[in-house]
Amino acid sequence: MSAVGHPSGAGLAPLARTVLLAGHVTLDRWEGGLEPGGTVSYAARTYLGLGARVRAITAAGPDFPTDALAAAELSIAPAGRTTTFVNRYDEAGVRTQRVEAVAPPLDPALAPAGWLEADLVHLAPVIGELDLGAWLAAVRAPFVGLGIQGCVRAVAPDGAVIQPPWRPAPEALRGVHAACVGEDDLRGQGDLLERLVAAIPVVAFTHGEHGCDLFLRGRALRIGAYETREVDPTGAGDVFSAAFFLGLAEGLEPADAARLGAGAASIVVEARGAAALDRIAEARARAAGVLVLPG
Repeated sequence: MSAVGHPSGAGLAPLARTVLLAGHVTLDRWEGGLEPGGTVSYAARTYLGLGARVRAITAAGPDFPTDALAAAELSIAPAGRTTTFVNRYDEAGVRTQRVEAVAPPLDPALAPAGWLEADLVHLAPVIGELDLGAWLAAVRAPFVGLGIQGCVRAVAPDGAVIQPPWRPAPEALRGVHAACVGEDDLRGQGDLLERLVAAIPVVAFTHGEHGCDLFLRGRALRIGAYETREVDPTGAGDVFSAAFFLGLAEGLEPADAARLGAGAASIVVEARGAAALDRIAEARARAAGVLVLPG
């Protein structure tokens, strides 16, 4: 049974959870070189820092430093090269991306015995590498979270990242308990947000430093952000989603889970890349400083 909607469990110790992550790790090219990235990388370290056991199914080449995933257990499909992005931010903070390499798609059959029976499954595609229907049919978990980013992105012939319209039918999302979607994900996507809200019990629509809108089956809440000094926004959405999903799986009310996500996101932006994630356990204390407002 899903933990969504359970009492918050305030005052209780967090429950140990086994998390399964599925999606590509990446290498992100910046001035000065390559850094490990992708939702799986950021989310794995977030889950680990918040007390969960983490398993990850991914694809990578010999160019990826697997120690970037800390103590996560890994099932890695071999690739000639790791999926590699070139990221650019303009003065307004809008990101554009190009792709230098893409690893092969990920099939649930890659999962070692027992891995598909996790407490929490986080489907975290970055560039269409997961067949959503196949994964939802294969996993056997009380809670499944979905990151929308990789469902709406594709690679153009010249390597540019494009966002062809994604219009999933309600039945295609059956089995997803919560989803996270960012402002960038909805560019050119028409009524996608409305489709997600109608089909998925809990949807967080994130707005970076401006917090998020939380949609809960017919009602909406506005969740603020934890005020901090931003150095690098990379990974904020990935870290938010991991902490948010973990909070829901632990039995937190959705608003409190989103506050945990906001607290976690505020930490990762305080340094370049994933450098601040060693402090991610501070997110539980920071969550108390995140405001919940009427939608």
